[in-house]
Amino acid sequence: MKKFDVIVVGSGAGLEVASFAAERGMSVAIVEEGPLGGTCLNRGCIPSKMLIHSADVLETIKSSEKFGIKSKIENIDFASIVKRVSEVVDTDSAGIEKAIRESGNPTLYKMRGKFIGPKQMQVGEEQIKADKVFIVGGTRPAIPPLSGLETTPYLDSTKALRLVSQPEQMVIVGGGYIAAELAHFYGALGTKITILVRGQRMLSEEDEEIADWFTKEFSKKHEILFNAEAEAVSYQNGKFIIKLKGEGDRLEADQLLVATGRTSNTDILDVKTTGVEVDDKGYIKVNEYLETNVDGIWAFGDIIGLLPFRHAANDQVGFAIRNAFTDKKVSFDPFAIGHAVFSSPQVGGVGKTEQELQKAGIKYKVGKAELKDIGMGGALQENGLAKVLVDEQDNILGVHIIGPNASILIHEAIVAMKANGKIGAITNSVYIHPALPEWLQRAFFAIE
Repeated sequence: MKKFDVIVVGSGAGLEVASFAAERGMSVAIVEEGPLGGTCLNRGCIPSKMLIHSADVLETIKSSEKFGIKSKIENIDFASIVKRVSEVVDTDSAGIEKAIRESGNPTLYKMRGKFIGPKQMQVGEEQIKADKVFIVGGTRPAIPPLSGLETTPYLDSTKALRLVSQPEQMVIVGGGYIAAELAHFYGALGTKITILVRGQRMLSEEDEEIADWFTKEFSKKHEILFNAEAEAVSYQNGKFIIKLKGEGDRLEADQLLVATGRTSNTDILDVKTTGVEVDDKGYIKVNEYLETNVDGIWAFGDIIGLLPFRHAANDQVGFAIRNAFTDKKVSFDPFAIGHAVFSSPQVGGVGKTEQELQKAGIKYKVGKAELKDIGMGGALQENGLAKVLVDEQDNILGVHIIGPNASILIHEAIVAMKANGKIGAITNSVYIHPALPEWLQRAFFAIE
C-alpha cells in the first residue's frame, strides 16, 4: 500500500489543499474520477452562467422596443453557444490536469476511488493511505425513482449543459434554482418550457415573499404546473411521454430534464468504511473546525451539506488548511454567506428568511422597496422587490432581492453584515443618484 502525507478526494476547492501541502514538501495524492476542476468548473456554476448570459442578451434584445429601439433576431446558433462554453470549460480543465501531471507532486489518480479502511483507499488496482485526508467529493444530481425513467435518454443538469441540439419542447421536473436557471436558458432561446412543481411555488427555499414574486413573474414566461408530480416516463419515436399522478394527465416533449436537487457522493466513496459519520441524508458530519469524527480526516464543500456553493467551499478551504496544518484552530463561520439564482428575474439572498425567523421565534422588523419607486427603476422599465430583516438592535438578520442585478446588489448586504452587521453601514452612506443600489438603501430606510 502506497503511503502519502495527504490524500485529497475531489479536484474542486480541494485543489488548494493539495497545492498548499505539495508546496511545503509533503507528498500528496489527488483522487478524482471526473475532469479536473470539480463540479463548478465542469458541470455547475461556470458553464451554466456562461450559457445563461446568452439568454440574458437575447432577452435584452427582445425588450429593446420598449426603449424605442426596434431590433430583429435573425438566427440563434444554439450549437455554437454550447460549443463555445464547452470548449472554454474543457480547456481550463485540461490545463489544470496538465499542470498537476507535469509537477510530479501531487500524484493524480484520475479514476473512481473508494475507502477500504481507516484513511485507506482503493484507486484502480492500487491501494493508498495517508495521515491526513480531505474529503471534498461533492454531490451529483439526485434522480427520483420514476417508473421507466432509467430506460429513457432523459437529461440531468450535467447533460443539459452539453446538449447540442435545441429542443422545441422541454418538460422540467423540479422547481428549485437549477430548474429556474435552465428553464431561463432554454426558454429565452425559444424552447417551450413546462415545469412540474410539487408545491405551490418555485424556489421554495427562498424567503416566501420573494419566492411568490418569482413564481408569479416566471409563470408569465413559462407554463408551470403546481402540485404536480410525474408518475411514470416512457420514450417513443423521439418523444418523452410523462404521466402525471392523480388524474392521469400526460405530457409530451422532445426533452425531459430532471432537476430535483443533489445528493451526496459519500455512498460512491464508501466513507463509512473509513469510520466517517454521515447524517440521514448522506452528508458528512463535521464540527466547527471542519473535522470529521475521525482524527486526521477533514471534509468541506458540498459533501457536508452546508451552503452548497463554490464560494462557500472556497472560504472553507482556508479554515481546513489552517486547522490541519497549524497549531491554532479557527472555526468556520457560515454567517453572511449569500447566494444568487441567475434566472430571469434574478434572485439574491443572504441570512435568515422571514419564515425562518418566525419559526425560531425571533423578533424582527421588515423594510421593503420596489424597484419601480426609484429613479433607476424608471430607466430600466423593470420592477423588483428588495426586502430586509433586522432585529430590535438594528442588526441585519437577512436581505432578499428579486429583480435585475440581484446577484450583484446582494453583495452590499453581505459586506455590511460581515463588517459590523448594523443597518447604519447602508443608511449612513451617501449613494450615487440615480444608481441601482439606491433601491436596497430605500428598503433599509423603510424599516418599521
